[in-house]
Order: sequence, then structure tokens, then C-alpha cells
Amino acid sequence: MLCVVVVATVAMITGACSSVATRGSSDVTSPTRAPLPDDGDDDGEPIPPGAMPISAAMGGAGNHGIHAFDEAKKELGRIYGAAGQHTDLYCGCSFAVEPNHGMRVDLTACGYVPARDAARAERIEWEHAVPAAAFGHTFSEWREGHPRCVDRKGRKYRGRKCARIASAEFARIEADLHNLFPVVGEVNGLRGDLPMGVLDPPDHAHAGGSGTFRFGGCQSAIDHGVFMPRREVRGDLARAYKYMDRSYPERRLIDDAHRAVFDTWDSEDPPDAWERERNKRIAARQGNANAFIGE
Repeated sequence: MLCVVVVATVAMITGACSSVATRGSSDVTSPTRAPLPDDGDDDGEPIPPGAMPISAAMGGAGNHGIHAFDEAKKELGRIYGAAGQHTDLYCGCSFAVEPNHGMRVDLTACGYVPARDAARAERIEWEHAVPAAAFGHTFSEWREGHPRCVDRKGRKYRGRKCARIASAEFARIEADLHNLFPVVGEVNGLRGDLPMGVLDPPDHAHAGGSGTFRFGGCQSAIDHGVFMPRREVRGDLARAYKYMDRSYPERRLIDDAHRAVFDTWDSEDPPDAWERERNKRIAARQGNANAFIGE
């Protein structure tokens, strides 16, 4: 029998052996649904010129130093470049900055085999560990739109693009550096806002079928609509989730009943030297550290 242990924010796996952490039953949707155009957790569209987020009172913890996702990507590029770190999180593939081409992945060296989009697999994107949709759906601008969210043809829009320009609070959460990691673009795109989890038992005897993707030598995979990160980085992702949940508690990003899953990942994969160094560099730029990483 296939059992799934899942930690999620906006999706639920059903079945006798399912365990899911969600934001609440009223917010749960199926992980196998087709994402809406503005739901995808890709590397984002730039904010239109002259459409910077409106001002708003921004109290509480979390990010107060980075104000937009575009700014966050540039800052992380500098942080990783200065530290000489050029390895993606999900697959362990090396990448390099190429003039006029962005960050390009050395797919051959890491044995990566594209599952669907070879062109996107060749580039690095900045992935939200906690998907933008997870906290985005808690904003009215995402769900319903805003008077500012009208295109040049007079058509109203909503979703991520609207929340990005109409809510300074959404913009600061989306730009939180502690929640962003360099990953192979194709994996980022296929993961979208799928829940993270593991198959139990760990063998893949019954894996496959709809919603399943393998990436050659990359040890992260997608099975039955669940994103399964490789063991070596589960702690990194757990600490990012726990940080986001503590920093933005009103978004209810982790169900308390399943917090133990993240605690297990955190314990089994403790912070390494680069994760601690990354934490310090982000704190110096953003103004706050991830306390779950420590010194």
C-alpha cells in the first residue's frame, strides 16, 4: 500500500494513509489541479515601471530590508557570487553566470535529465521554499484584485501580479531572502505550489503514473502530486518553512498537527557551514536571521 507523509500549505493528498499539514480545511485544494496563471511559483515577472507596491504599515518580524522580488533576486545573486557558491538546492547541479544569459546549469556534470522542458532546465531560478501561493491566497489582492490592478486595455486582473504591486506586505514576504533558493528552472516550474513530502516506504515500487517526474541523476522528484526533496536538503527546507511560519504567523503556513514532520527533517539534516554562512549574509542585508539555523 502506498502511504504518503506530506507537509503542505495549499494542497492535500487524500487516502487512508495520508498525513497533510495545511492552512485549514477551507483553504485546501488538490495538488494535482492545473495552476492558475498567477499561481505558479516561478522566478517571477518584473514589476511594471511606475507600479511599485503601495505604502503600508508593516509591523512584526520577518523581512524589512528587501522590498521587492526583483531586488531579492539581485541581492541573492550578489550573496552567492561573493561566497563562491554555485550549486542549486534541489539537484546539487553546479551553475555559472554567463553574460547576457543569466545563470546557466551544467546539466551533464550532475547527470540531470530534463523531464519536460529542456530549455528551462538550463537556467537557474530563485525558488520560494514556501510557495508564493501559500501566503498569497491570504491576501485580498491575490484573491479578488485591487483598483490598481488594471492592464493597459482596461482589463482587471488578480493573483500574484496584482498582490505584488498593490500590497507592500505581500511584496516584503515574497522578497524574504531566507525563503529563496537557487534551483534548476524546470524543477521549479514543475514543483509549482505542490506540497513537500516523502513516500513511505521509501522504495518506489508503486511510484509513477500521473503527476510523476524524475530528473535523471537529480535525487529530488515528484510523485503522485507530491514534491520529494533530496535528503541532503530537507533540513534546509524545514528550517525555511519554520522560519516563515514564525515570521508571518497570521498566514498560518504550517499546521501544528504536522509540525513534527519538519522537526524530523530539521533534526536529521542539521545546518552545514554554508547554510550558517548564508544565514549571516542574509541577516546583514535583510536585517534579520533565521533563528532555526543558529550560529
